[in-house]
Amino acid sequence: MNRLMQLPQPTRRKCVIFPPTGYAGKTPNVKAKFFSALALIGFILVSGANLARAEAMLQLFNVNWDELVTKMPEIAEAGYTSLWLPPPAKAGSVYSVGYDQFDPFDLGDKNQQGTTRTKYGTKEQLLQVVEVAHRFGIRVYFDNIMNHRGFAIPGVDASTPTNLYPGMVPGDFHLKTVGNYYQNWPNVSNWSYVDEVQRQPLFGLIDIANEGGANNLNFGNNLFNTATKPVLVRQPASRNYYMDTNLPAISATWRPFNGTNGDPVPEDVNAYLIRAAMWTLNETKCDGFRFDAVKHVPSTFFGDSSDSPYGYTGAIQAMYDYVHGFGNNVLTNGYVEGDDNRNSCFDSEAPRNDALLFGEHLGEPPSYQEYLDRGMRLVNSPYHYQLNSILGNSSASLAGLEGRDYKPYGTAFSGQYSVLFAQSHDDGTATHRELQEAYNFTREGLPSIYSDGYNQSGAPDYFPRVANAPYLGEFGDNKMPDVAYLHHQLARGGTRAR
Repeated sequence: MNRLMQLPQPTRRKCVIFPPTGYAGKTPNVKAKFFSALALIGFILVSGANLARAEAMLQLFNVNWDELVTKMPEIAEAGYTSLWLPPPAKAGSVYSVGYDQFDPFDLGDKNQQGTTRTKYGTKEQLLQVVEVAHRFGIRVYFDNIMNHRGFAIPGVDASTPTNLYPGMVPGDFHLKTVGNYYQNWPNVSNWSYVDEVQRQPLFGLIDIANEGGANNLNFGNNLFNTATKPVLVRQPASRNYYMDTNLPAISATWRPFNGTNGDPVPEDVNAYLIRAAMWTLNETKCDGFRFDAVKHVPSTFFGDSSDSPYGYTGAIQAMYDYVHGFGNNVLTNGYVEGDDNRNSCFDSEAPRNDALLFGEHLGEPPSYQEYLDRGMRLVNSPYHYQLNSILGNSSASLAGLEGRDYKPYGTAFSGQYSVLFAQSHDDGTATHRELQEAYNFTREGLPSIYSDGYNQSGAPDYFPRVANAPYLGEFGDNKMPDVAYLHHQLARGGTRAR
């Protein structure tokens, strides 16, 4: 798609936004701590003219779907306006968090991998989570896996089927051929070599060949041998997994997945992955995705007409528009027609009429910018790393952190392109977590708070990470609901140093 983001600049007024005297419902000591954090960081907020409310995200893992439904009133009351939830599809086992994905078309309704439900519950419970969240005005974003599948290797021996992963065959993966069987390659070791980063496995997870074009660029006897990508009808018996009209030639009467009338068509692995994401959005009615491990996927997969006729982000946007009633956007020559600039993905104060898409990119190369250009925000790890290194370090400097467009360590993206965090399922380390969260929730960017739901015990390096985060004000500690509430009610416009 090659769509560059044209971001509107918010209207600015000369007024400082602070809570009024007698700020109801919040304890004075918590308020004092919050504003002490603001004083330390040293910036003020400048109000925008519109009345749109900023978004406060809660990343909540390790909570079963039925339990999450019962928590929804508390989550809304605490001030969170969106939820980032774990991968919803069937993974390696009922104990898996979801990143060793097995079948993206199984949301907890098929008896596979020794279980019907996923770790979090059944498909019926999953759909109820989204329905109830929407009743409370809370958006839902699911983690999305497009770089890899699980640890098991199809066709590794005579007893392991080559169609181990439903709808997929060995040629869809980066694999080593050994006679009539297949092996995984060694994990990425040189993080500065993009070919290795994008064509070798992470932590032993089997890597998908989602580079553009007709060839798999790491399949054969030797590393980086090439082979033609398989093109086949992948799920001929499941018409409800296919759209009525074949992509990309979508007509004005485009009807997406309607249960029985889909037309199974031959696909390479890229088209299969795109269809799976569109189907997931259609089934769940979610509001967007967090993309796992985007740097390990060529940026052109997400949107470049020369490599993929419609692109991952463009196809998701078209389905989002259809599902949420923003018009029947159609795909023509790789572009989503209609409102194509995805501005409300990047402007947290604009009325949301776009899917929120944000990627995990833990460091260049490849560049941050090529993923931003393809319609997604990025989780801002550089900000997090810098705050960890300077807070509590008397010899470190806060210089620059009060600026609107500050880019830590020379990174290519600033707050408005960011999802900000102090902790996550991958990273539980947060030096002066309360100061990081005060900073994140009172500046540009979409801030998040992470909790494992107090459902994980043991060492802090367990996965997902143990957060010990009182996200609902547990144990009389209201700092997290306070910053979420303040951001949602008061955060507007840009920051300016004084």
